[in-house]
Amino acid sequence: MAKVTKRDQFVAILAVLEGLDEGDKAEFISKQIALLDKRAGAERGETKTQAENVEFKALIVGMLEGVDEGTTATDIATGLDLSVQRVSQLLRQLVLSGEVTRTDAKGKTKATFAVTGE
Repeated sequence: MAKVTKRDQFVAILAVLEGLDEGDKAEFISKQIALLDKRAGAERGETKTQAENVEFKALIVGMLEGVDEGTTATDIATGLDLSVQRVSQLLRQLVLSGEVTRTDAKGKTKATFAVTGE
């Protein structure tokens, strides 16, 4: 069963009010529905963290461009003073976008990263 939304509730109330010939109340509910529609259609900008992540991704790519053998997420995290978890997530996004390649070390659990095309 689908979840009943606030908008669905307002539409049901509007139908009842129109059937009871309650013009003022129906007009109020119509305005509330319009506000919900406007809010749902609004474009949302990126958050502060998302903006920071764009900058950190550029820094990561810049760090990797100067390295011949690639480097680990731990080394990058140390260099940028970030947590390894955050750097790993950013590296994952860079790998998915094709900007960075990941190479798993043989016999180790560490992976090294390098800029694509090097």
